[in-house]
Amino acid sequence: MRNNLIIYVSSHNNYDMLEGEVLKNINFEGFEFINVDDASSPLEIQKGKKICDQYGIKYLQNKGRGVQMATQTLVDFINSDRPDCKYILCFQHDVVPISKNFFKTISEYITEKKLEGFGGIGFNVIDKGKYTGNSYNLFENGEKPLGMIGLAHLSVADKSRRWMSPKHNPQSLNSNPDKWSNPFIIEFPAWMCVGINVEIWNKHVTPTEDYHFHLWFPDVAMQLNQSNNPLLVIPSLYCLNQQEVKAKYGINTNSAHGAKDGENYHFGEYSNFDAWKKRWGWDYENAKNTFSEISDKYEGTLLYEYFKHNNKKGPLKNYEL
Repeated sequence: MRNNLIIYVSSHNNYDMLEGEVLKNINFEGFEFINVDDASSPLEIQKGKKICDQYGIKYLQNKGRGVQMATQTLVDFINSDRPDCKYILCFQHDVVPISKNFFKTISEYITEKKLEGFGGIGFNVIDKGKYTGNSYNLFENGEKPLGMIGLAHLSVADKSRRWMSPKHNPQSLNSNPDKWSNPFIIEFPAWMCVGINVEIWNKHVTPTEDYHFHLWFPDVAMQLNQSNNPLLVIPSLYCLNQQEVKAKYGINTNSAHGAKDGENYHFGEYSNFDAWKKRWGWDYENAKNTFSEISDKYEGTLLYEYFKHNNKKGPLKNYEL
């Protein structure tokens, strides 16, 4: 069972966080953890290799640049050296799984072939108040709150309401709480922590260096949705997003703002919206309205189904696991 998934991070000049947060706070439950370095500075690479050696962690050097290429580097390694691995789980350095037996549960789903038809999986991401209200306190009290459970890229026109979370879109969540609380598919899971089906990646994903950090997974998600390999969110599996811990390491707590302000050392280039439009044909920041101009191109795909869907009715589709 423990060979069918691998956990990984893509590290870029943040090895103090790897040791101080990831390795300190995540219980890998006996599953393999791999670090992929994404073009860190020479001193950071030296530090990263030393940490990985100390903790017995496989260290890979990204063959390109950005998280997509880091993921491809890992997939290439899996194809040649870890053939039993079916899913890879990518975590940002400030995210921790908090559900009991988080990885074992996913591994069991894989063993039972319940995740074969999905391009990837996402989870119920909560924080300590910034985006998901009092969800963390509710979770600690044994309740099952909805946090950030995904981003409705094409099914919501108002970009301020795209994130399916208590802060951004309470209307949709409150209108059908049972449907959002059971496994469902959505355009993008909350990609602070996300699982990827290795076989489907090999068949349907063409990685690019156009996105260093931001938009890396939305672009992957579009490729999966275009090939009709849906992305499943499992709301019963929780992760804690702790943006605030980055301040301890002198890193901007908001990675998007940091990249936008030119903090390339930690975040790389900011979102490449031009590359997005060139590849997909619509504006990322005005998706539903500009997709309508080219929607006929995507008929027969999940992208078109999401475009036609009204989230107030609940998710596009629910599944049982």
